[in-house]
Amino acid sequence: MGIKNKFSAALVAAGVVLVHAGCSAGDQAPWREQMQCGDTQYVIESDCKPSKDSATLNQCKSQTLSVSHGGTARKAALPELNKVSAKSIVETGGKVSKLFVTQWACARGDKGDVAVMYYSIGGGSAPYAEAYSIYDEAGALIENEDSAKYEQALAHSDGHMKKVKSIMPR
Repeated sequence: MGIKNKFSAALVAAGVVLVHAGCSAGDQAPWREQMQCGDTQYVIESDCKPSKDSATLNQCKSQTLSVSHGGTARKAALPELNKVSAKSIVETGGKVSKLFVTQWACARGDKGDVAVMYYSIGGGSAPYAEAYSIYDEAGALIENEDSAKYEQALAHSDGHMKKVKSIMPR
């Protein structure tokens, strides 16, 4: 067996091990997604178990967001919503804990690149079925009093969202 074939066989073997360890239908391992917005890196880990068919939601326990910018890092349990959004979800009969990030985008804001996270309960048209969070250039959650200056970034993200593996079946 030549060097090229040995290398290819090693890669195939390594790939099989990775697929078996992290993607087996019965395993419940965190699914990891990464996104870079300017100088800020975002990582979402979703603790989910895949559904058996494409018409059933994946079973997720939690999501965690890690944000790194300028040598500082922070970790947060998701959902991470501003106060008005969280209050609105509860007042309309929803539970904030039922929301999971299913899509995200990096968009151009007034001062730089911002991150937009789209939350969903996995379907439906109730007022509590979806929410958005916007993170500023340094990765901090935008609260309501500052949100107006980021509306252009939210509008720009529309149509540019990328899927995050979580509750939605694929």
